[in-house]
Amino acid sequence: MVDIQWLISAGPCRKYAQGENIPCPGGPDESERAMYILLTGRVDVYKASAEGGAHPIGSLLPGDVFGGREYFIGSDDQIYKTALESVVFAINKDSFNDLSWSRPEILFDVLRASYMPLRAPQPLEEVRKPVDARTTVETRMTNAAGIFHEGHKHYPGIRKPEYLKLVFPKEYKCPLCAKTFEDYKIFRSKLYESMPMRYDLRRFYTGFQIEWYDVIVCRNCLFSTFSTYFTEPKPMRKADIDSKLMEAREVVHLHFNEERDIDYVFAAHYLALICAEGYHSISKQLRAKLWGNLSWLYEDVEDTDMMRAAAAKSAEEYEAIYAGSHLTTVQEQITCLSIAGMQYRAGIDRSLKKYLFTAKTIDMGDKVFAKLAEDFMYEMRLAES
Repeated sequence: MVDIQWLISAGPCRKYAQGENIPCPGGPDESERAMYILLTGRVDVYKASAEGGAHPIGSLLPGDVFGGREYFIGSDDQIYKTALESVVFAINKDSFNDLSWSRPEILFDVLRASYMPLRAPQPLEEVRKPVDARTTVETRMTNAAGIFHEGHKHYPGIRKPEYLKLVFPKEYKCPLCAKTFEDYKIFRSKLYESMPMRYDLRRFYTGFQIEWYDVIVCRNCLFSTFSTYFTEPKPMRKADIDSKLMEAREVVHLHFNEERDIDYVFAAHYLALICAEGYHSISKQLRAKLWGNLSWLYEDVEDTDMMRAAAAKSAEEYEAIYAGSHLTTVQEQITCLSIAGMQYRAGIDRSLKKYLFTAKTIDMGDKVFAKLAEDFMYEMRLAES
């Protein structure tokens, strides 16, 4: 999603009264060429006819890019006319170069949107209200009381367009509403680990982090969970999540057709925590994994307090799994390492070393996890000395 607030503060911005035409000059003269990002208002697009008239072919709303074809290939037969008083960010030779250095992710959005299909023309009364530059995802997060953990914030401008190289579109069927929609699937065969697995079992990959695309969100009802449970459904009690998901739909507004940002990723995980309650047999496992992902995501945005809070939640869920589940040897190693790793991240110690010792010494255990537990214990001893 284009960062409208930053563009307004950075300029150059131009204001047009209702009913004005916005010129989109193209051609070889770079000093004259311009395209725009609509910041507030609405612009209608008309196509000139051979008879001299023009007919409407689309509507532009805040965040939309227009004039790209004119900018890159020259003149066109489209007319851009404001339906409401509008403010635009002008992209010319100078601002194009500035964006490429200071905010390349915005320039990426612009280039990608320049040739996207237009939104169909809309009656003026159906257009959403003009966007106030101060209205951000943070406002929506504040309104979403009870869905996000206390202390969760807005983390603007964090996008990973390079991750799109390692995912591909896939059709999913929602286990809750039974409707189909398109999301992404990770090219796991193309992932390469960039460093050894960490003490808390986090894996790092070259140019990608799985947490960004680990959770799938239904476009129709916001049902959310790990991709596995869309492709391999498990028994679920829909009644246990219907009311909470209905409340979430009132306050969580995701822009599915815009570039994914970190706020989308956080929202997907918190929605998945709601939906985990429908999977009685594996709800603790889902919550443990989701809180672990959230701890890593908060780590990435350098929010230490929220990183610790999420890690404490994850450790608590893993402890409940360990106390009340029949685990295989390897599952016990993984669970013990997860408990110890998340407790360590949270700054708490409920028999942390005991869990590490179990992971290291358990009979018939996996040598990889035993070595990881041993290395973790060694690092802790060094830190304490």
